[in-house]
Amino acid sequence: MRIASWNTWGLGNKLRGRMAGNLVNNFQVQFLATQETMVQGMPQPVLNEIWKHFGFDSAQVSATGRSGGLLSIWRTDFFSLVKCCKKRHWIATIMRYLPTNNLVLIINVYAPQQECKKLIVWSQLTKVAHSWPGPLCILGDFNSVSSSVERLREVIDLNAIASFNNFIVNANLIDQHLVNDDFTWEGPLGKLSRINRVFLNSSWIDLWPDAILQMGHPDKSDHKPIIWGKKLISWGPKPFRFNNSWLEKPGFINFCKDKWASYPTTGWAAFIINKNL
Repeated sequence: MRIASWNTWGLGNKLRGRMAGNLVNNFQVQFLATQETMVQGMPQPVLNEIWKHFGFDSAQVSATGRSGGLLSIWRTDFFSLVKCCKKRHWIATIMRYLPTNNLVLIINVYAPQQECKKLIVWSQLTKVAHSWPGPLCILGDFNSVSSSVERLREVIDLNAIASFNNFIVNANLIDQHLVNDDFTWEGPLGKLSRINRVFLNSSWIDLWPDAILQMGHPDKSDHKPIIWGKKLISWGPKPFRFNNSWLEKPGFINFCKDKWASYPTTGWAAFIINKNL
């Protein structure tokens, strides 16, 4: 299984959809949880940009004005939706993971900024965690840290840290360690924090004990995407191969010309050849 979470800082146009599509393609993501979509009703053309070549389904919570918004989207050849519950700050989806036939619960969270509202969200999520007997994953942007070292050049609220840690303990969650960075958000004046996280319960970890949590490139967002799953091994670009016998097939030259013309690549000649091949 490969799942990802990303505060995309807007997801209302095809360019942002293509940005999310690059993430799921590069990391072979099967389930994507996005936060701060900033849209009321996700446009279908944007969804189509995320998984162009695979069937998908989704659940979303609209933004309030230009604030908030959640989207959970998954490939239907890996996940089948059983039940969905939506609240202002989270989406819970009970899914059947088709490769192993396991029922799992994945909750996409975009926590509010105000501490009093966070306490309500922590209570809601704890109740859901206690009521679910199977594998559980809670991921997203929690707008909270579990230690003062997870914020740099920002005001530290020790009471908020204590409340967040109480939630983690009470919900029986296990925080997943990032393997390639310490901070997931970068703000103005060099502010850094780790507010984007993936929490799992022991049942989930028992099913996939060898997975890791890593970060991708932030692209146009101020948050870095986080990806949970087995580490991908890059063998480099696939080499171009050509068999001379193809030249003897009738219509092969015209086929190549038509295919080449279908790629609207612009630039200098060597760049076009590299991109098209």
